[in-house]
Amino acid sequence: MELREYRLRLKNGTFREGILLENDGCFGDIAPLPGFSRETLEDAKEEALHTLRTGAPPTLPSVRFAFTCASTPLPPTLSIATAALDRQVPGFRVLKFKLGHLTLDEAVEKIKSLPKHVQLRVDFNQQWPLEKLLRFASHFTPKDFDYLEEPTKSFDDLLIFSKETRMPIAVDESIPYVPYWEIPTLKTLVVKPTILGEVPDPKGQAELIFTSAYESGIGLLHIARLAQQHNPDRPHGFDPYTQLLDDVLTPRPVIADGFLTWQCLG
Repeated sequence: MELREYRLRLKNGTFREGILLENDGCFGDIAPLPGFSRETLEDAKEEALHTLRTGAPPTLPSVRFAFTCASTPLPPTLSIATAALDRQVPGFRVLKFKLGHLTLDEAVEKIKSLPKHVQLRVDFNQQWPLEKLLRFASHFTPKDFDYLEEPTKSFDDLLIFSKETRMPIAVDESIPYVPYWEIPTLKTLVVKPTILGEVPDPKGQAELIFTSAYESGIGLLHIARLAQQHNPDRPHGFDPYTQLLDDVLTPRPVIADGFLTWQCLG
């Protein structure tokens, strides 16, 4: 196995850094996300080198995910539905909007202004208190949403919100820390494999929706491969990849008309 560091440009002028792990023609992407992953890139590199030297199994999420991927070939072709993020895009049947930073009135107006024929996913990033969430829910019905993601930081408040409103709930960053299977209206586990290091157990109650976290095309395709394996008929969250101006992969995956597509030329 070999390691190769990379640095990719983002549209906002910053860079995304990671390490490619190559294993006899298979690849993994070690790409902890600053501010979200518990490990830094240096932490991940140190552990990856230790694993290569000693054979000890990795423990850090981004390293675990990459080593698992490096034993699995990329699919020669891939096509899977994806959702649009924070904007309406022709051809996308699912829209996801982050509303955590908005006032109640702004959020209600935003949702009511959207087309009725699309499915809506709303992410609050755990930023709203229970009272504000209940007032928001009073303007809508559960059928208005595909799901509401991480509405509040307090798990007790989340249980109350679920019971009182019957809104479909998704959990993301709280997956490792809460008994999500106790949520009465749990619908979805939003899985970022680079952050979690593994695919969580849905406990027979929830679907899995996979999302990328600004990985390179190598990491993106492995996440899309998992999405196709676990839930091929639902749109997943690959929009962050569109923020990369360049990539380690040629040809690059394409996200357009509601789908992520890729075909190997080799």
